Amino acid sequence: MDFITALLLVTGAAIFNAVSNTFLSVKISDPEKIKTLQQETKDYREQLDAAKKASDTKVMKSLEKRRKYIEMLSNEISSALLKQTLASLAVTLVAFYLVIWVVPQDLIVAYVSTYLWNPGDGLIGLNSVYWFVVTTSYFSIVSRKLWGLA
Repeated sequence: MDFITALLLVTGAAIFNAVSNTFLSVKISDPEKIKTLQQETKDYREQLDAAKKASDTKVMKSLEKRRKYIEMLSNEISSALLKQTLASLAVTLVAFYLVIWVVPQDLIVAYVSTYLWNPGDGLIGLNSVYWFVVTTSYFSIVSRKLWGLA
């Protein structure tokens, strides 16, 4: 397999992985709902801390009544994020093992400049695994920005 084909396959797998993970994060856990729930729990904690500092027992009792509700919200957030993480992990593992299975690991598919810290050498060759990690990171940022998540 020539390096251009390998480069395109690995980059395509990385794009698929990044877009799929972004899609899963939107479909499995509603990002707006998660932000709202996180803000509500944050506000509760801030109010509780302020009441503790002021030693206001009346406010602390009213906040104590909301504690079970806030714990339920925290559990809901954790559950949604766990589902999202497990689904994303499954997609990433499939894409990663596909790259390992299809592209020979001794084949250099891309180069990174090292001129800033090693002027003599100039380039480091990256195999398919390293290139997959680099491009997945980049395309994850791009896809999350395009979908309005970042």
